[in-house]
Amino acid sequence: MSILGRLTQGGAARPAPGTLREFLEKEVAADKGPFTLAGRAALIEPIELIDRIIRAGIKDATITVLKGTQIGFSTFAAALAIYLCAARRLSTGFFFPDDGMAEQMSDTRIRTTLRNPKLTEAMKDAEYKGVAAKGLKEFPGPDGSRFLYVLGLHDVRNATSIPLDVALNDEVDDIKPENLKWSMDRLDASALSLTLNLGAGRTPGAGIHGRYLDGSQRVWRVPCPGCGAEWALEENWPGVLREEEGRPFLACPACAHPLGPETGRYVPAFPEAEEERKHWSFRIPQLIVPAVRLERVAAKWRAARTPRERATFSCSSLALPDAGDMQPITDDLLRRLREAEPYHMEVVA
Repeated sequence: MSILGRLTQGGAARPAPGTLREFLEKEVAADKGPFTLAGRAALIEPIELIDRIIRAGIKDATITVLKGTQIGFSTFAAALAIYLCAARRLSTGFFFPDDGMAEQMSDTRIRTTLRNPKLTEAMKDAEYKGVAAKGLKEFPGPDGSRFLYVLGLHDVRNATSIPLDVALNDEVDDIKPENLKWSMDRLDASALSLTLNLGAGRTPGAGIHGRYLDGSQRVWRVPCPGCGAEWALEENWPGVLREEEGRPFLACPACAHPLGPETGRYVPAFPEAEEERKHWSFRIPQLIVPAVRLERVAAKWRAARTPRERATFSCSSLALPDAGDMQPITDDLLRRLREAEPYHMEVVA
């Protein structure tokens, strides 16, 4: 039976859903056709991890993805939200920094993500306890309804306090910390309480980067077929960039042998975070996603001349937060200020 048949079949004896990867490859539409993981091998491990956590019922797990831009995550995140509600029967909050971003996702991306209209039709505009809420979608089923709440967290005073199983926080750097806590509180009664944090990071040690550092810090390391060394491409940029007859390619900084980014593997810097805190964190730069053309990445690098432009490139292409010519308020800076000589302030009338 197809995934769609599993999701829309009535009756109590409903077959178990397929995997998230199966759902993505068979049911999801991207901007230029069916969603594909070709050129996106670095996404496979996080995708399969989500399935393992749900199947095993691992409570209070967190997955953080510090990512480059335009690597296919907008489509993936929209499809994931639908999969969690419709296939896994988990009420999900899909949270954004503001209402504009939430409405854009709800009105355009969510409904156009699915290739088969029958599943789209199964998603209804919803009420919760008799109150209509903007961005609230309902997935009815024989086991009751599950909800998808697409919400901007700029102001939560009028938000519906609906219980959730999964919180999917997108563009974490731009969400107010106190409102992000509101989204986490929606998980308190869940038997799963899964949190997923996504975003490009701008400030070292804060926002999505701070959450990445709290996790296992999985980095994609690419082996060199020539000398056997392994490289984190983003940490060795631009040393891994070579050009031949006007064509850029990635090469080993040690022996210059060409590198294939899709041959890499994730290596955690702090695997104990997964055991002790159940926090898996990944860094996914554009360089390890061949679906993003290296010609474009190299052109952006050459065009970036000022510290601010280089910082923007580092954040968006390398997934390495860089404050540029701004002085970030980091934990280290706060520590040094606390350790400095005491000073006195007078009240000026």
